[in-house]
Amino acid sequence: MPYRLEKDFQDLIASSNNIQKDICSVLEMDYKDFKLLREDTYINGITADFTLFERNKVRAIIECKGGAIGVSEYVRGIGQIFQYEYFFENHLSLKNYGFCQNFNSVLVFPESVLKNNDFNVGLFKYPKSKKILEINSHNLAVRCINDSELEKLRETKHRDFKVISPYYVRDIRFFEVYFLLQVLAIFKFKNKLVHRKNIEEMILKKTNSLNNG
Repeated sequence: MPYRLEKDFQDLIASSNNIQKDICSVLEMDYKDFKLLREDTYINGITADFTLFERNKVRAIIECKGGAIGVSEYVRGIGQIFQYEYFFENHLSLKNYGFCQNFNSVLVFPESVLKNNDFNVGLFKYPKSKKILEINSHNLAVRCINDSELEKLRETKHRDFKVISPYYVRDIRFFEVYFLLQVLAIFKFKNKLVHRKNIEEMILKKTNSLNNG
């Protein structure tokens, strides 16, 4: 199991520009305005795995979990991001940080956490500012488990329910693959940056494409 240990997973995030760019894309911020500070200490001796800055203000506080965790450690991670939201709401910082109004408390983990456990991530309470991110340990793609997906998972309360990894081919149509390749070719021709969320919102949903996000 890759990135079993939290420290190894932190090292991956700290060293991968592609992962950092994907996180910026999920948070809808520009990578050029981005700065990442590792093991940042807040009040009561609480150390966040990462503080993410946008133009020198705190845009997100990130809690990482390694791939070998179970439900208890997952719940502990949720508790930590609740605390990070509290820091934002009350402007609590040992270093007099300013906070962005669109602040997010982020919980991030490898895909093996969902793959190797039978708990349903939709059946937990999360802070309002949360972003739940899953990183594929093979291709390092970052996926946001959004409110819509959490709601669908919440409706499925059976213990034997398994989350299907989004990185495997499921019901995607070959036409959709062709359509996506055409869109990417146009972006490349126009020398434009590709952001998955923008493609979903600006193109796929407007064209009523299936599997559009």
